[in-house]
Amino acid sequence: MLEQAKKSPATSLPTAEAELALRMKRAQRHRLLHGYPMAPLLQYDFSERPWSALALDATRPLLVGVLPHPFCNPQLRGCGFCTFPHEKHSNEAARAVVARVVREIEHVAERLPELPERSVHALYFGGGTANLTPPESFQALASTLERTFDLRAAEISFEGVARYFLTRNEALLDVLSGMNVRHRRLSIGIQTFAPEWLARMGRSAFGTEEHFTALVRTAHARGMTISCDLLFNLPGQSPSEALADVERAAELGFDQICIYNLVLDPSIDSAWASDRSLLSRVVPPEKGCDRWLVLRERLRLLGYVQTTLTNFERADVAASDRPFLYERASFDPARYDAVGFGPGAISTLTAPAEQHAIKWMNEGSSAEYLALIDERGGACVRSFDYDPHDLRLLHITRSLSALAIPRAKYRAFFGTDVAQDFPDIVDAACGASLVERAGDDLALTPRGMFYADAVAGLFAWRRTRRLRDANDSIRHAMG
Repeated sequence: MLEQAKKSPATSLPTAEAELALRMKRAQRHRLLHGYPMAPLLQYDFSERPWSALALDATRPLLVGVLPHPFCNPQLRGCGFCTFPHEKHSNEAARAVVARVVREIEHVAERLPELPERSVHALYFGGGTANLTPPESFQALASTLERTFDLRAAEISFEGVARYFLTRNEALLDVLSGMNVRHRRLSIGIQTFAPEWLARMGRSAFGTEEHFTALVRTAHARGMTISCDLLFNLPGQSPSEALADVERAAELGFDQICIYNLVLDPSIDSAWASDRSLLSRVVPPEKGCDRWLVLRERLRLLGYVQTTLTNFERADVAASDRPFLYERASFDPARYDAVGFGPGAISTLTAPAEQHAIKWMNEGSSAEYLALIDERGGACVRSFDYDPHDLRLLHITRSLSALAIPRAKYRAFFGTDVAQDFPDIVDAACGASLVERAGDDLALTPRGMFYADAVAGLFAWRRTRRLRDANDSIRHAMG
């Protein structure tokens, strides 16, 4: 057993069951995409080569994430609900940042020359609003990536809002279509089809149902797949309204539908967090879980297959050679390494033979990012050095995002069993009917999928408490 399970006077830690009960009362953010540990637990580190201590395995396939810039332009800060870092958009600022992202890619490739030799399976363009990138800047970025990496077998995803893919004579889609890759897909944020809610979010200029319909048609005509993001549990939203959103997305022909539980409380930094009329109508977790179960079942009846916590794919797409790879692959650290470029980008490289990994994160502010790239070519400002126990937590928390912990893969990588390494955690999660034994695996139940933050945080809880104490980090959801 890697961590002592029992409460003791020395630590004053509660039992796993008591800790889980507390976590289930909190907002379930579904923010596991960041992975263990979350940003506040990374140490400040301005190393030019954060990977230097690793004996890297060049045979491991690679995922590449690119954040061209951190800019967005909603009519309301953060669309009212969003807590992701973003800055006010201008084309001039975007061009300047993208030029530095190009320089960062070239810099890293020069200093880590084995990286471009890796097999790239997926590349994702994300960030503030990635398709606000000026077309000529996006072309320069795409060309640099194609020169640096072999993308011929890669899936390329491009994230943004519907209207901007359709403007400028679809210039961004032309650049994407011109890349020599295996498959192309678009990912758009819709949040809801209800016009009154889009207005409240300040997203009316991002696209209407007419734009969503046109973009689905255009994507399919170009041989691309397309996904949309929807929110549920909006304050005051009825269950029938949330159902209407997923049904409309299916009718429009989206290949993937991603649904996210809205989190809103006074402690978060969002424009809505101080609106008492909205806070008073926030759905409590237990009721939110009930709504999640209804939406999940409706998507399944509409012919969608759940592949991750938030992603549902049309069954025919999931069974084809064009399923959404990037997200699922990012939840498999036993197999994949990931490298990120741009403001706020995250990278994680693993040396399996040493049971060792490193995670680093770039500066997120555009001004600071520009200064760091101009000064030294790289923008790393935080990093985390995984010991064998931390590496186990990385694998567990990432696997939960993909709905189950595959025990055979865990044993093959670590030589131990997750149920023996974390016996009281597994027992508590199973006892609460959040996790079940599915054959040899530990799978989230449908209810456990909604409470996945609570389950993942429970596994990491003791370790992250020690890390917070060690680096005076702020309290965070992952710990």
